[in-house]
Amino acid sequence: SLGLGSQRTRPSAVHKFMADSGTVAVTFYIECTQTKPGEAVFIVGSSTELGAWKPEDQAIRIHKFMADSGTVAVTFYIECTQTKPGEAVFIVGSSTELGAWKPEDAVPCATTAKVFPNWTSEKILLPASVGKVEFKVLVMKADCSKPGAARWEGGANRALVMPKTNGGQVQLGASLSWGLPEVTYRTKTDESAGGGGASSSSRTRTGSGSGPMARVETGVHFAIDETGDGIADLKPITSFNRLRSGTLGMPRTSSAHDGMQRRSSRHLCIGGDGMLNTEMSRTPSLMLIDEMQLEQDCKVYEEKVAKLERDKLNQMQRRMPSGSLLESMKEIIESADKNKTVMLQGFNWESWRAGGGDWYSVIGKKVELLTNLGITDVWLPPPSQSVAPQGYLPSQLFNLDGSKYGTQASLQSLIKSMHDAGIRAVADIVVNHRCGDQQDSQGRWNQFTSGMTARPSFAGVMDWGGWAITLGDKFSDGTGEHAPGKYDGKFDAAPDIDHANKKVQQSISIWLRWLQLEIGFDAWRFDFVKGYSAEFVGLYCKKSAPAWAVGELWGDMQYDDNGLCHNQDRHRQDLVNWINATDKQSTAFDFTTKGILQEAVRNCQYWRLKDKDGKPPGLIGWMPKHAVTFIDNHDTGSTQRHWPFPDDKVLVGYAYIITHPGIPSLFWDHVMDWGEHHRNQIGELLRVRRESGIPVDAPVKIQCADQDLYIAEIGSPPALRVALGPRHPGDPDGNYWKNGPAGPQFRVWIHKESPPAPAPAPAPKESPKSAMKKNSPKDAPPALPAFNPITVDGTKLTPEALQGMSKKDLEALVGKIDPVVQAAKKAAASK
Repeated sequence: SLGLGSQRTRPSAVHKFMADSGTVAVTFYIECTQTKPGEAVFIVGSSTELGAWKPEDQAIRIHKFMADSGTVAVTFYIECTQTKPGEAVFIVGSSTELGAWKPEDAVPCATTAKVFPNWTSEKILLPASVGKVEFKVLVMKADCSKPGAARWEGGANRALVMPKTNGGQVQLGASLSWGLPEVTYRTKTDESAGGGGASSSSRTRTGSGSGPMARVETGVHFAIDETGDGIADLKPITSFNRLRSGTLGMPRTSSAHDGMQRRSSRHLCIGGDGMLNTEMSRTPSLMLIDEMQLEQDCKVYEEKVAKLERDKLNQMQRRMPSGSLLESMKEIIESADKNKTVMLQGFNWESWRAGGGDWYSVIGKKVELLTNLGITDVWLPPPSQSVAPQGYLPSQLFNLDGSKYGTQASLQSLIKSMHDAGIRAVADIVVNHRCGDQQDSQGRWNQFTSGMTARPSFAGVMDWGGWAITLGDKFSDGTGEHAPGKYDGKFDAAPDIDHANKKVQQSISIWLRWLQLEIGFDAWRFDFVKGYSAEFVGLYCKKSAPAWAVGELWGDMQYDDNGLCHNQDRHRQDLVNWINATDKQSTAFDFTTKGILQEAVRNCQYWRLKDKDGKPPGLIGWMPKHAVTFIDNHDTGSTQRHWPFPDDKVLVGYAYIITHPGIPSLFWDHVMDWGEHHRNQIGELLRVRRESGIPVDAPVKIQCADQDLYIAEIGSPPALRVALGPRHPGDPDGNYWKNGPAGPQFRVWIHKESPPAPAPAPAPKESPKSAMKKNSPKDAPPALPAFNPITVDGTKLTPEALQGMSKKDLEALVGKIDPVVQAAKKAAASK
């Protein structure tokens, strides 16, 4: 025996050397992976029997292995949920038949919407006497276009031990799951498919793995048992065609049919070039499938797989390294699309009293209504046991049954209903402070227990002592490590938590991941973030990977003797600084916009809605992608009314924040408690926002910001137009705008959709190509000459901006610019 590479072993023919002293029967067993298609391994030597060093004449070709030792036809059955759209599962191993550890030559597996995440390979013929073949599962592009980016499963190589064949052929089914070491085998002997037959139809491959591949016909075919344990009784099915580089491994059998050929329940769609269309051929009866139903089925399976993966990670989260856990969580928690996000605060200050102690069930009854309104996220109240019934003096963070809003089971049921409706759950994270549930020896309430009783692996995670409190706090016992930060706000009602403490950071990160994996939360709202450094909010986001996050940074605005100052740049700069300090992991509530907007509508001072640069004066004017706009919340409004928006102008406020950039956040009272008409008006505003498709960072062109009238166009080109204030705004260009929602002191217009362009008439067949002309539709706008952008009255003018302006606006612009141009010409002529 000798080796030249990986495990590919073929015995030579047996040659007898005749001599007076007897004979020696020599069999050569050679490991060699150096062959290419059409090549074979030979033995040449000094004796005549070995060819006398003449390769062309007498070298012994190694060719009888498959027939002499028998074959094993292996089918792999794999459970794998790691694929993304456009990817597939592959088997790669030590033998040439399994790709010789080269991803580009790996054996592909296939699945369908009905059986996903179960994948099946074609039948692979392996020589029985190879003994053992090592292999692994990998995931990569289905067309093998990026083998270098393949994702290999971890752990040791799997081993496939060849069964005894007695010179015949054995059918072997190998069943396994991605990431789990166990492999289940099923065998079945098929004497009719012996070595000779197998040898004569052994598959071929090209060096790069591309091109057609001959099918190995063995007479017995396997099917996945979709009702049982994965392999079952190896039921016969029709031929399983192998995908390879965009083609199927079945040659075209007839040139007479240039359309569709049918094999049992599978359609084979062949183009005029003789190549198979894999997208149409890979799925049984694809041409008969309802695409909408298929999309719905795929969504259901994706959600099912995501839930299974979430449950699996939930069970494993205390046994997995945090880095690996986070990577897996990112696969199942999809980042929010801020362009489409609309949040509802799902409670007010008194909600804990409602619903007989089960506020969660009250929200649950409104899920369908919220879906119809277009709500994508619901901000839920603090979920943990709390000294105050509203939840903002939390104590045992893992104890969700101690909440006044309902039990943990009721919360999980609500979140499931929301997820079924496509709505994310936003948790109110209160970690600036925490109330101790036990006293120390000096009578200070600074001993904390977690409240976790169901899962021993979480024991001690949130069990803190005085060491977790900032130094100098009245609840501190002096064992802490850090004083409050320079800019940290003080919260006197409860002990301030030392977020610079590594154990505190680790405990809060574990708790947040538990809220995601066990309870089902998707995103975070961080309470009272001025009480601790923004860098820790960024850290907690990175350690839990939420869909998105928002922080409550409520600071003081600037006032003078005349009331609220017009310029609030310092206030919104504080918001910008905080967002940047989180490493942009979190957005922030736009308190600047709320303060300015409510002052403008209360006192009819709409000039406030335009800053010195001609932009919106709040955070949306500087960082719209990270701004969450709102009218009121449980603190500013509700029964507390610390800083309420004028009740009679609430719809005017919503007309502003829903039509403008940023992420709009609605308040429960305004949507649910102020009557159906009020809710319908908000719903109409949300509808035109969706229909217009304005992004979260849509540009705003403010056309008027006077005492009693504000007019702005939003989008590029403008998609929405809004007017606020008691003065009549006039009618815009009717060819561009159509009426939208309107009410007392607000009116909205939406851009009319352009009619579809008529299909161009076909060119006469006799016309030569050089005579064909491209005729533009008569109503197509003429192309404008290019020019460098200029700014007029705070508006940046470009050719694209001019195309989007109404005729009235263009005439007004010409009236302003033309005298300047004429004067400049005369001045130049005099030089």
